[in-house]
Amino acid sequence: MSNSAHEILKDSIVIDCLFHGLFEDVPVEADGEINIVDLLQRGGVTAISDTMMDDNYPSNLTAACKTMYNYYLLEDTLPDQVVIVRNSKDIVDAKKTGKLAVIMSTQGADVFEHDLRFVSTLQKLNLKIVQLTYNHQGNLGSGVYEPHDTGLTRFGQQCIYEMNRVGMLIDLSHVGYQTSLDAMETSNDPVIFSHSSAKALCKHRRNITDEQIAACGKTGGVICACPHSVMMNDDQSSWPTVDRFIDHMLHIANIAGIDAVGVGTDRWRRPTLRSRMGRVGFDRTLPGWFGAFSDEEKQVQGFNYFDKWESFVEAMLKRDFTEEEIKKVLGGNLMRVFEQVWDKNLK
Repeated sequence: MSNSAHEILKDSIVIDCLFHGLFEDVPVEADGEINIVDLLQRGGVTAISDTMMDDNYPSNLTAACKTMYNYYLLEDTLPDQVVIVRNSKDIVDAKKTGKLAVIMSTQGADVFEHDLRFVSTLQKLNLKIVQLTYNHQGNLGSGVYEPHDTGLTRFGQQCIYEMNRVGMLIDLSHVGYQTSLDAMETSNDPVIFSHSSAKALCKHRRNITDEQIAACGKTGGVICACPHSVMMNDDQSSWPTVDRFIDHMLHIANIAGIDAVGVGTDRWRRPTLRSRMGRVGFDRTLPGWFGAFSDEEKQVQGFNYFDKWESFVEAMLKRDFTEEEIKKVLGGNLMRVFEQVWDKNLK
């Protein structure tokens, strides 16, 4: 790798806006000394938004509180390596001290159940990002795989008002088209798509339209492109490369500007027993989602594992991204949104 790619990565706040499995995946490199935190840090990552709960199966407030215990236990177990994010300054400090900043987030809003009071309660426990729905109908609106997207519900409107008030960031990945547009119209704060790419380049159900991209940009938000191989091309006969992923990023930038582009990997995988079990289980809820791509091909070639962030920066340099633009994409754009949303009550 060129020195410029290495130096840019070293000098940047690098945020993976959608990670999951911090406690689950056992990497093939593990030898009793290496864990997921080590691999993320060695790859150059400063912060991850880690999915503490998803609504693939029903979840609730009690389950969320039990899961949160494990995050704080991780912070107590690895105090020199991990900090749980309370505000944006924790990410800045993590970069300075060489720690991994862990942002607690959800995929879906079942944790709110039907009680608006749970929004502020969970925010006080440092739940920082909430995805309004998962793939199906939820209390707040319709998921992207719901056959009939009926839009944001009344409870969904109320939750957005409350999330805006307390400083909880709204995530619209996995959210249905109409529900996402309703949410962006309702929110006074910027919103994000934590892991979605461009439907104009690949008609995958999980990708988003140019209208959604533009609307997100108008909120001041960020679309974090996702390097899932199945979301890169309509023709999936070959493993797409990091250059195709950059095509999606450039498409987003052409519509909403470079200040609206980020990255959400949806996590790397290797073919461990647990990952194989996860694929079989997920296939029961969404048959055929992984397509023909193996665990090692889950993300695009050249950006498909913990140690590929420098390769990704090198690829952006070859595509004529400036150093300033790269730093924005890696984490600068998200930091702007985090500061605006999370820190409003600190001023």
